[in-house]
Amino acid sequence: MDALIRTIERVTGSIGILASLAIVPLVIATCYEVFARYLFGSPTIWAYEVGYILTGAHFLLGMAYTLQTGDHIRIDIFSTKFRSRTRALIDLLGYTVTFPLMLWLTYALFQHLATGYLRNEHSGQSAMNLPVWPFRVVFLLAFTLFALQIFAEIVKTLRSFKSAAR
Repeated sequence: MDALIRTIERVTGSIGILASLAIVPLVIATCYEVFARYLFGSPTIWAYEVGYILTGAHFLLGMAYTLQTGDHIRIDIFSTKFRSRTRALIDLLGYTVTFPLMLWLTYALFQHLATGYLRNEHSGQSAMNLPVWPFRVVFLLAFTLFALQIFAEIVKTLRSFKSAAR
C-alpha cells in the first residue's frame, strides 16, 4: 500500500508542477493578444480560446496537487479550535463522502469525452473552433488524479488514527 500511495503522490506532484507551467503560454498568448489588438489593430482569432483552455487546464490539473499539499481552503475559524484528531476525523468524513462522487464524476467525464470524440464536437467559442475532446481528456485526467489523491488522503488519515491509538 505504501508503494501505491507514493506512486499516486509522485504522479500528482509531477502533473501539478507541469500544470503550473501552463501559466507561461497563457501569459504569452494574453500579452500577444493585447499587443496585436491595441498596438497593431489586428486581434487574433485564437487568443480567447487558448486562454480559457489553458486557464481551465491549469486549475483542473492543480486540484489533486493542491489537496496533496494541504492548500485547499478551510474554514480556519472553526478548525483551529479543534484537536488534531477531530480535524482528521472531519477530513476523513469529507474524503469518504467526496471519493464516491469523484469516481462517479470520472465515469461520467469519460462518457462525455467519448461522446465529444465520436461526434467530432468543436467548441464554437471562437473562429479557431477547436475540437473539444482534447480538453475533455484534461477534465478526465484531472478528476481521475483528484479521486486517486482523495484515496491516498483517506489511507493516510486512517493510518494517522492507527498510529495515534498505539
